[in-house]
Amino acid sequence: MSLNFDEVNILGNLINDTFGKPSMSGGYGIANSVVTKSSLSGEILTVTSLAVINLANLHTQHQEIAKCENELNQHLKAYISDLKKNFKKKEHAGRVLKCKQVKDSERNSVEMINHYQENRRAIVRRSIDFEVG
Repeated sequence: MSLNFDEVNILGNLINDTFGKPSMSGGYGIANSVVTKSSLSGEILTVTSLAVINLANLHTQHQEIAKCENELNQHLKAYISDLKKNFKKKEHAGRVLKCKQVKDSERNSVEMINHYQENRRAIVRRSIDFEVG
């Protein structure tokens, strides 16, 4: 699976959110907002989604983090779906973008912002690599 020069430019323009395109979407439940970014390195598209959440109760924080990771997974799937749909449009490439998830490329991370506050906040990240063609 490989993209030609024009298709790489089209994909690059679709994932570029530096000017005129939002990178944030409204939250679904646990997170106020979710940011989804992607980068292309060769034939590997890395998509990362992150959210800042409040961990109010110390005893339920693992469940809250797991719930947020599931929501981030939904955002990642929606992002790939939208990317494929936009790539296929006639004014763009006019063909289907193939995205195959790289085996064992899923990464999750949780970063606590302040451990000692009563209302602790955490950044939850989820990244997945895809081979595009």
